[in-house]
Amino acid sequence: MGLLAIASAKGSPGVTTASMLFAALWPRPSIMVECDPSGGDVALRMPGADGEPLDPNPGLLNLVAAGRRSLYPDLVRQHTEQIVGGLEVITGMTTPEQAAGLGQWGPLGSLFAELPGIDTVVDLGRIGAETPQNAILSSASAVVLVVDAVPSNVVHLRERLRKVSDGLGGEAGAPVHVVVVAPPKRSRAVAEIRDAIVRSQTPVEAVHHLAHDTTGAAFFLGQVTGSPARTALVRSAQPIVDGLAARTAGAFLAADHASTDQPPTDHDLEVTS
Repeated sequence: MGLLAIASAKGSPGVTTASMLFAALWPRPSIMVECDPSGGDVALRMPGADGEPLDPNPGLLNLVAAGRRSLYPDLVRQHTEQIVGGLEVITGMTTPEQAAGLGQWGPLGSLFAELPGIDTVVDLGRIGAETPQNAILSSASAVVLVVDAVPSNVVHLRERLRKVSDGLGGEAGAPVHVVVVAPPKRSRAVAEIRDAIVRSQTPVEAVHHLAHDTTGAAFFLGQVTGSPARTALVRSAQPIVDGLAARTAGAFLAADHASTDQPPTDHDLEVTS
């Protein structure tokens, strides 16, 4: 059990795509949860495993309603859906107005971080100094902040890291990773961003390069044809995911999935037309 929180500090350059991608490549059993209070995208983008549209009703809002007295692990399984490719997801709220009365962000973080035998990849969307989903960060095993290579956005990221770092992962402090989404040939720009973050003494464990690849991203936008495993997006993501999974291995509690009816261990990225 463990919680990987994925967010952005300025805009949302592919946070939902990165969350689905990382959860699909995760080497341990995992689910992906949309906790972006501005509204979820997965139900609008992705068909279900049967090719039909996802049902937005079993999602996060109904999970919270069902657990208004007590949030417990079985609720998570009751509110997941499987998208094409095999990934288990909990879809987010359909409108920002639905998030206004959701006051259980902290307990949700604890719930998702303590699921027996399951790691959770949580899409937090854009975080700011006062955004409510910040409460989930205190339960994170690791945090990934996604940014593009636009200099102004990198500055916003650096300033946001300084202001929210005290709440990341509680007293022990969760490791913070930065993922720069940039074309594959812009590795030099990513290296410059890495150097700038190091010079600023911002509390970051590592800076990674995730390929900006429209072909690979198309799969996570619902265009489910071809083999995304062969794309630059997936190839660049795999070593990032492997490193994060190894770093959070201590937070994972093995379980007998056959007896606990947990999601499958493999997420199939091979989808053909």
